[in-house]
Amino acid sequence: MNKAVLLISYLAAGLAIAGCSLLSPKAKIEITLVGEKTSLENQVLGNYSFIGADPMLLVSVRALPDDIAEISDEKRRSLLAYQNRLYNKDDYQRFMDMKIIGESNSGYVEIRDSRRLDEDKELARLVDRFLQEENRDRRIIYNRIISITQGLSENDLGKVEEIFAHKMHDEARPGWLIQDASGSWKEKSAP
Repeated sequence: MNKAVLLISYLAAGLAIAGCSLLSPKAKIEITLVGEKTSLENQVLGNYSFIGADPMLLVSVRALPDDIAEISDEKRRSLLAYQNRLYNKDDYQRFMDMKIIGESNSGYVEIRDSRRLDEDKELARLVDRFLQEENRDRRIIYNRIISITQGLSENDLGKVEEIFAHKMHDEARPGWLIQDASGSWKEKSAP
């Protein structure tokens, strides 16, 4: 018990000293927020996480068509889009590693090495199919996020695309191609 009283006394004395120095007229307090997301970004990204939050529903989307009939078309489309993006993730990573595609500043993927695709028609076919699916799925998800995010309308699609462009750039591996806000393409550098 004496140790507890002694510890509390030390803590109280430390807080009193710290409080005195912080409350003195000469004390300057600077608060710098680094990496803080806007409330809109937090809301949009939170709703994106919400779309894929139910793994059982996500797994059952294609496996149990009877259950799908109980959810809205818009929700079903967004779940299928989310699931398809997970399914295509290995192709996404492979094509990004090959620097054939890159993350644009508009929230979509674009071809970056068309010369290589001209040389390999089978690879070109695979990349084209992947790009169509990935960008379609992103558009579906963006529209779903707009519909479930309070305060957003169809006119806010550009904001949602920009938020996801930042998300995808943040998640990109070093060496992957990303487009900055000015439109220039570069390889993401190591942290």
